[in-house]
Amino acid sequence: MVISRAVAIALLSVASALLTVLPGGASRAAEPNACGCTQTDSGACVCEKKARCGCPGLCEPQGCEASREKAFQRELDAETKKAREADRRRPPDKSEAAPRVAPTVPPRPAHTMTPVQQKELVRLLDLYFAAHPGARARSAGALRDEVLPDPARAPQGR
Repeated sequence: MVISRAVAIALLSVASALLTVLPGGASRAAEPNACGCTQTDSGACVCEKKARCGCPGLCEPQGCEASREKAFQRELDAETKKAREADRRRPPDKSEAAPRVAPTVPPRPAHTMTPVQQKELVRLLDLYFAAHPGARARSAGALRDEVLPDPARAPQGR
């Protein structure tokens, strides 16, 4: 890598200015924190070789935040696994096991048909089957829905 002469002179002048103002690159009044790191006036963190983690939010060695995040993630995964195991071992409640069904309208009580009404029904069914020959294979409920699809239009009890 080739550095031009002007760039080299500029770098040397900046470095010498820093060394004269701040010997060692650190502030004279700054002392190492409990972790063994010192923060310079420019905000940079300078750590000793024996520096350790344990000062969150302060100047720390590189990688401390990442190791804290990994430890938190491991703890979170362990707690999640414990909760899943507890749910798996616990027998399901009756309220949870049975699906909730929407309340249905109770069916109206069936009234008996007179012989005259029965003959009229047979006559009407014969007329319907004559007009719709394929309808004989369907159930009575399907035929009812085809003839009268909207239950709101169904005649109420007489």
